Amino acid sequence: MAEDRRDSGLKRRSSRFMGRWWPIPVALGGSLGLQKVFFESRYDVSGHAAEHLSSATAPFLAVALVVILLWATPPARRQPDLLLACGAWLIAAGLVLVGNVRVVDALIRAGMGRTATDQLVMTPDIEAAHGWANLAPWLGVTTALILITVLWRRRYVSTPVAIGAGAASLLVPPWILPGAGVIVSVFARVLPRRRRSLADPRR
Repeated sequence: MAEDRRDSGLKRRSSRFMGRWWPIPVALGGSLGLQKVFFESRYDVSGHAAEHLSSATAPFLAVALVVILLWATPPARRQPDLLLACGAWLIAAGLVLVGNVRVVDALIRAGMGRTATDQLVMTPDIEAAHGWANLAPWLGVTTALILITVLWRRRYVSTPVAIGAGAASLLVPPWILPGAGVIVSVFARVLPRRRRSLADPRR
């Protein structure tokens, strides 16, 4: 009987957890699935091209983070400044994808889809493609800083969190994720929601 009660309690807790937190795994899992199935599977590259292909995946995580941010911050869905900041960051992430895909395509056309970076031979086509791929991530950093600032002005994140998020955006290489500080901001929004949920089991 005691074991049955423990199992029943565990099932109830699991059900409550999924009922409250399902948007997070759905957003992250859906983003990763789309990235793997509909984007990365189209290319068979390695070396320098693979590095650019990895950088091109920025919009997939960016969309997941914005979805989680808006889920954790319901009033933000009705605030134009925050929605515009989110949209600007997503557009910048999309430009990162476009710029890096241009490089990948240029490398494939030049027969260097599997060439290592230190063995790369620059051609005018490849060099031109790199120009936009190098610029777009910094647009992502700029728009991420704007988003973090709007979150701070709206008092959705504290000053220390905003400073940490801004520092992360500037310190984490933008070709890994343009505006990595958005992750810090999203975590800061999700954490209070979790604490409220633990304080009130009915939530």
